[in-house]
Amino acid sequence: MKSEKENRCTVEDYGFKNIEKLLTMIGGKWKIQIIYHLSGNPNIRYGQLKRKIPEVSHKTLSAQLKHLEKDRLISRIEYNENVPRVEYLLTGLGRSLLPVYEVFGNWCEENRDVFEIIRK
Repeated sequence: MKSEKENRCTVEDYGFKNIEKLLTMIGGKWKIQIIYHLSGNPNIRYGQLKRKIPEVSHKTLSAQLKHLEKDRLISRIEYNENVPRVEYLLTGLGRSLLPVYEVFGNWCEENRDVFEIIRK
């Protein structure tokens, strides 16, 4: 039988667990760039996305897109045409992250001097 202390889950514990999950969902330079490029386009095809992020390999881009889709941050739309076409777009959940990205961006801008010192 667990003690009362072991059964307790504080708000801080729950919040940290959610933050860890969020960072797993959106973390890494490729997912950040994918979400950024999808935020400015209603629908974007794989090839267009690959041209916007030329440094990423096809394998990595495909894997990152699958992860974002699994986490319901993006949708993959397949068009059954003579030449098959696939487009990606941010879901409502994915769009709801954009203010978070803005906060991160503002924080980075406010601390630009610190980043320059760290990089040296």
